[in-house]
Amino acid sequence: MASMPSQSPTIFSSCKCIGSIHRNIARAKERSLGTVVNVFNKAVNIKTNEDKLLVLSLGTIRSPLNINIGPLVDWSSPDYSFNSFLGFVQNSDEVFLIDKTTSNNNIAGQESNEIHIMVGKKCVILVNKPIHFFENDILKLKVDKLEKFIDYRRAILSVLAKCAVSQQAGSLLNPDKTTEGLLPEFLNSIQEENHGAIDISSGMFTDSLSRCLLGLCGRGPGFTPAGDDFIGGFLAIINWIRTSLKIGPRIVPGQEYRKSTTWTSFKLTECNAHGLVDIEIQDLINSIARGEVSQYIDSVRLISKRGHTSGIDFATGATVGLYLAIDSLKP
Repeated sequence: MASMPSQSPTIFSSCKCIGSIHRNIARAKERSLGTVVNVFNKAVNIKTNEDKLLVLSLGTIRSPLNINIGPLVDWSSPDYSFNSFLGFVQNSDEVFLIDKTTSNNNIAGQESNEIHIMVGKKCVILVNKPIHFFENDILKLKVDKLEKFIDYRRAILSVLAKCAVSQQAGSLLNPDKTTEGLLPEFLNSIQEENHGAIDISSGMFTDSLSRCLLGLCGRGPGFTPAGDDFIGGFLAIINWIRTSLKIGPRIVPGQEYRKSTTWTSFKLTECNAHGLVDIEIQDLINSIARGEVSQYIDSVRLISKRGHTSGIDFATGATVGLYLAIDSLKP
């Protein structure tokens, strides 16, 4: 294990919330947590030593993957804050957990919090107890709620199309040369694999879906490719429906998917498949559980604004999964 950093950081922030899959951070034992793999303006992706994705976020959207923090503040000028990680955190920075109740390393002469998360040499996150954790609260589905959506297929697809064309090209609904034809190809292949009679509860569906989705993996532009975002949305909905109605287990991407895309994108897809989703996606899913079509459309519009094409492709995948299930389960 790498040694603990001895240099005092220059920037600090306070933890607001920790996602449920990182609860072990509350058990403060000094150790290496992992390594920074991506740095963005308002987020830092960390590959933990347990091969999990940990996201430090300056945003307010809560997720099982995230640690939401406040603005970054300069130790020497605490009245001045920053709203960007750029310049303070770098790829390959080591991330450490430091137990301040036993450590003698008093950072910058401040009264210590009980836990510090040290990111590289410049940044430290102060974690106060009691810690607030985010845990998903996703409702169970009753099949009659799906019936509320039957007559709104055209309206929802129209909203998706409008969201897609209002953004830059590259999404599956507004393709560029890297995504041209991918969505029709997937829809045709899933029909052909199941001989036109799709049953989302069958073992044949599980096998054929895995093959068809693999054709989308790693395809398209963006940090998380458009195809991966579609897969994440599709599996988030299909797996929730299958497990809620007890008609089949979760379908989770295997190592063949990992070989076709980046580690971060694979981990995001994997989490979506397991139902580990952020609060806005949870609202999307729960709107289906309540049979609230207008709320579903509002969630689609909100999520569609994310990233370059990430949000619109996720919402497209979710909607395709929803209506594929509706068609499969209708009498």
